[in-house]
Amino acid sequence: MKDKMLVIDWGTTNLRAYLCNVDGAIVRTKRSSRGIKTLSREEYPGVLAELLSGMNVAGDETIFISGMAGSKNGWIEAPYCDVPCRIDHLYKGLITLPGDVKGYLIPGIKAVKDDHSSDVIRGEEIQIFGALEHMDIKSGLLCLPGTHSKWARVIDRTIVDFSTFMTGDVFQGLSQTILGCNNRDPYSPKAFLEGVSAADGIAGGLLHQLFTGRTRMLDGQLADSEVSSYISGLLIGHELNEATSYLTEQDTVVIIGSDHLCDRYLLALKEKDIKAVSLGSDIATCCGIAALQYIKGSKQ
Repeated sequence: MKDKMLVIDWGTTNLRAYLCNVDGAIVRTKRSSRGIKTLSREEYPGVLAELLSGMNVAGDETIFISGMAGSKNGWIEAPYCDVPCRIDHLYKGLITLPGDVKGYLIPGIKAVKDDHSSDVIRGEEIQIFGALEHMDIKSGLLCLPGTHSKWARVIDRTIVDFSTFMTGDVFQGLSQTILGCNNRDPYSPKAFLEGVSAADGIAGGLLHQLFTGRTRMLDGQLADSEVSSYISGLLIGHELNEATSYLTEQDTVVIIGSDHLCDRYLLALKEKDIKAVSLGSDIATCCGIAALQYIKGSKQ
């Protein structure tokens, strides 16, 4: 199946594999809990072979692996590309997989700020380029929500800067506090929007505002089950306040992610009168790899 390619988004806790046409259209998918935190370097070839067998593929497809498998803690390190970064820079930074495996690891991207701090992304970079290709966008502000949310500024199909917000990690960490935040509570859009508004409407900063999730419940303004939605809105509200400071009047924010996360960010941005559209991360990943494969094919 030389007209097919195998795309793997190999993260810290999970991996997602897609058998795709060369234009990025998804034919078949498979998910696994064999993220990099569970693997030694010696185990990657075996996990990959098991994955290929489980997907019933021919075995002659070119494999492209993005995400944390290319980190220092992964299979083989694929050094970061610096910003400003175009997709052809990723092509030049591809790392060939070892042994008889026909495929490549995709590098991440690193940004050094004016204050000499730095930021990095792995996996989201190919989704950004995939969104640009799929939606025919040249410039804009893109958001990739998750455990570590990423916001990237793109100018003329070039990633010029980005920032990471540990929104998801902080939310999970609050499960160990008196707030008891967790994703098992039913989602309340009303409580979520109250949290988004609280990020601007309550004095004292985030550390004080977090405790209002407790006091609102004690005062009867929130049900026990609504506290998680309220805190989620509060954290995302603070994230948006920082990230959208880079927004121009011409921008429509492009959100790339799972449906449930995209829906929350779309709702929060609407509350702030900011235009936004969304795209599934699966589509973005595969379209980004398709664009990379096109460059590879044109070089041969």
